[in-house]
Amino acid sequence: MAAYAGNRAAAPILFRMLQSQEALGGGHYNGIATIHEGRIHLIKVVGSTSELLRRYPEVLQLPGTVGIAHSRTPGIDSDAWAQPFFSHDEKVIYCANGAAGRFKGKTDYNTPYMQDKAEGFAYRTAIAEPADSYPVMKDGACVHSSEVVANTIRRVMGENGPLRKALGAAVSVLKSELAALALAVNEPDTVSALRINQPLMWGRDDDGFYLATSAFALENERLQWINPVPACSVMTVGRKTIEFEALSTYLPLMAPCDPVTEIRRTLEAMLDTGEDFCVNDFCVAAAKCWPPEVLAPANMTVYEFLREKVHCGAIESFVVDTKGSGAGLTAPQRRFRKVRA
Repeated sequence: MAAYAGNRAAAPILFRMLQSQEALGGGHYNGIATIHEGRIHLIKVVGSTSELLRRYPEVLQLPGTVGIAHSRTPGIDSDAWAQPFFSHDEKVIYCANGAAGRFKGKTDYNTPYMQDKAEGFAYRTAIAEPADSYPVMKDGACVHSSEVVANTIRRVMGENGPLRKALGAAVSVLKSELAALALAVNEPDTVSALRINQPLMWGRDDDGFYLATSAFALENERLQWINPVPACSVMTVGRKTIEFEALSTYLPLMAPCDPVTEIRRTLEAMLDTGEDFCVNDFCVAAAKCWPPEVLAPANMTVYEFLREKVHCGAIESFVVDTKGSGAGLTAPQRRFRKVRA
């Protein structure tokens, strides 16, 4: 994911940050949303950033200096299932990284969905057959859970409610292990964001504030500051300001400290085999270092471990093409291996 709130055109910055990150775990879908003159502008596709630019070269000219972007993992062949997702009235747009995790099968998406349907709201992601682990509703439709969250945020906001608080309230009820970004037309100068345990970094320069899943994307923008977003927090960034609040719902599920020594030993052992690995391989291994009852920030730990190793020249990376989620498409995957003396 990526976000920008500043003085420059947002779309080219967001596109660059997607390009920097999509091979780390996305690349199957890409989308960019900006806000300008009371409207949210959105372009998204099944496919890599190259496919996004091929189909919609105008994506780099989306208007506005505030926006969010997303590149996601494999799924069905439908542009509608690319993120970000609009609320029913296009007044809110939302995207997230993560998964149900420990909340799988415990989160009730059906109740807000059926309330939306009773009020006549259409779901753009609704399909007639099950898709992976996404929720199937009482009316038989399978929808993307993040579209339910987008509509729930909109409902909580009402006409003038603060987006940051609505985002936190929605995700406190529709629980998942994630990080998320959102825009609202009534807050045209800011991005709201949330991090439970999945990775999210922030940075700034004299022109504005930036958010990204990985610091690799922020480094390419040559920023003055690069820092992790605190776990279990909700935040707002503007051109000159950044604000955080604790999201207390999830705090009891966090470990008091991370098993850093064990994680590093585990990841170093993988690299010592001489084999190459994708980011997900490292994340799966790292997650096992935490007790099963806690929310493990494994992916964030892995991203920063790999960034350190790249900087000191201990590992190298290369990109391979994998099968994409659309007919005839490929998705880039970055792989890492130890540099041999």
